[in-house]
Amino acid sequence: MGLRPLDQLPPVRSAGVRATDGPQRKRRGVLGGLVVCAVGLAFLLPALRIPNAGPFLFIALGGAFAAAYYMGYRQYVYLVPAAILIGLGIGLLLPALYDLGAFAGPIFFGALAGALVSVTLLAPERRWPLIPAAPLVVIAVAGVIGRVDIVPVDLQPFILPAVLLLVGAYLLFEPAHR
Repeated sequence: MGLRPLDQLPPVRSAGVRATDGPQRKRRGVLGGLVVCAVGLAFLLPALRIPNAGPFLFIALGGAFAAAYYMGYRQYVYLVPAAILIGLGIGLLLPALYDLGAFAGPIFFGALAGALVSVTLLAPERRWPLIPAAPLVVIAVAGVIGRVDIVPVDLQPFILPAVLLLVGAYLLFEPAHR
């Protein structure tokens, strides 16, 4: 292997950078910028007197993560919070828009379970979201069909924080490569 002039050397690519036909620049700070815009949107809605604007914060933040997932390198670490935040927002928004009565809880848990299932549908090689989705589906179905509270009333406020903390901990400690 002899020495060649610099203009004849193949281009050097950093690890994790996609090879493309032409120069492609990724925007810096996509997630940060989108999150700031999402929070701004969430504060704008009440100022515009849009009712039930609270759940839109979660939907907007989830949308920011979804956009970062789509616009970037499809990093799984963006997909999970995107789905969970959008599911959480929908689960809070539907009961706020419609008088669902006793179905508000099951709708909330069903939306959160659906969000976790959507992660597996979009990333089929990752099946762990089905584990927390299963009990959420059971809680939702029992609430709709049997109108039974599987979880004692005193523990119900802890379900959402527990799910979010467990999913967040998993993402923090998940190995980068399998």
